[in-house]
Amino acid sequence: MAKKDYRALAEAAVEGVGGKDNVAFVMHCATRLRFQLRDDSLADVEALKAIPGVISVIVQNGQHQVVIGPDVSKAYDEVLAMGVAAGGETDDPQTAAEDKDKSPMDRFFEVVSGIFTPAVPVLMASGMVCALLTILELCGVTSATSPTYYVFNLIYKAGFYYLPFFMAYSASQKFKCNPFLAMLLAGVMVHPYLVPDLRVNIGDFQALGVENLSVFGIPVPAVSYAQTVLPVVLGVWIQSYVEKFMNKIFPDIVRAFMAPTCTMLVMTPLMLMAVGPLGTWVADILGGGITWMGDTLGGFAVGIIAALTPIMIATGTHSFAFPIILTSIMTNGFDQLLMPSMLAENLAMAGAAMAIALTRTDKADRGAGSSASLSAILGISEPALYGVNLPSKHGFLGSIIGSGIGGLFAGLFGFRFYMIASSSVVGIPAMFGDLGIKNVIVGCLTIVISFVASFVATWALAKSGLKVKVPGQGK
Repeated sequence: MAKKDYRALAEAAVEGVGGKDNVAFVMHCATRLRFQLRDDSLADVEALKAIPGVISVIVQNGQHQVVIGPDVSKAYDEVLAMGVAAGGETDDPQTAAEDKDKSPMDRFFEVVSGIFTPAVPVLMASGMVCALLTILELCGVTSATSPTYYVFNLIYKAGFYYLPFFMAYSASQKFKCNPFLAMLLAGVMVHPYLVPDLRVNIGDFQALGVENLSVFGIPVPAVSYAQTVLPVVLGVWIQSYVEKFMNKIFPDIVRAFMAPTCTMLVMTPLMLMAVGPLGTWVADILGGGITWMGDTLGGFAVGIIAALTPIMIATGTHSFAFPIILTSIMTNGFDQLLMPSMLAENLAMAGAAMAIALTRTDKADRGAGSSASLSAILGISEPALYGVNLPSKHGFLGSIIGSGIGGLFAGLFGFRFYMIASSSVVGIPAMFGDLGIKNVIVGCLTIVISFVASFVATWALAKSGLKVKVPGQGK
């Protein structure tokens, strides 16, 4: 439609999932409304797909995901205006009981998506500001010692240094515990007294005459938790059980102050002596594993993942990627596996959609394919995937081929992303880092190769008349 009626779209979507009373909560990512339902059987997937403005509907990870496109936030606002609860804001016992019936994999993806998706805008803003400042410094427009540079660099520093606070809040919503106690736990973790390089020089702590913290003689490992993710997520998960236990054992008359006090008295030493170091260790292993795959398997690892990415996005199973990307950047300073794969996928989707558009004679089809291609170039591939390439089938197979070729090239040349950014032409500033301009050139060539390879493959498949069957898409 020329101009979307987001109110009508939202009303139709809520009706399609069984009505407002059937929605436990709703959240959204870059392109999808994600409905968590009380009774999945009440949803009408075909009716949802028929709504003007809806690109596709995916039932995955325990959610009904309604794909709308980059303007999904406008539809989301209209859904909330109808009185539907935002993600994680429900304590409905019926929903909790039904959650237990979901498969462990569905619950895992639902939790991962619910924790990390809300923090994406913070990380995008922080990462892109840092990338832009890097470019301005390289161009001689400003310098790292400039007051202006310092002020704007605070956006990057705050976004990543205080990452445990953002993760604590979103984790508390998924684990259903007090968000302010969760953020207090994050505050303990990032307090300057705990930073190994600073704590002995700060205020009254220096007067203690000790170099290492301890609790009843048990040493507290010297670990900095700023810019970390897994430690606080694990901590809030455990805190949710401790908090429920404390609320249960204390009578009403003292619960208001005793339960939170005892929760923090238990969680603080537990977090600093066990959970935090464990989470850091796991993060280091994940980061090291990603580096090992990039160094050992090289382009083959990126090529394989890139070729599989269209399938993962089509099935809605790609939500696992973000925490791994974040862990890799926090641990290694860059990601050379998943973000390069997603860059290849986005541009391959764009190339395939453009090829399909040029093989059509109908002006509406050509326009839809061209606009979907532009959207994918800018980092949103779902319109091209669901609106053009999957229905054509040739476009979907061509995008897999092009994505694999582009990913292979990126991997062979060790291409890296240094910041959380859109895996598209918009994310070029995030390609600047320790490898210099060479890395940017490789990234730009990855963009071109993925687009061209997918375009050529899709064009050849479409002209060949080869019949392609995509699972779940009919004949």
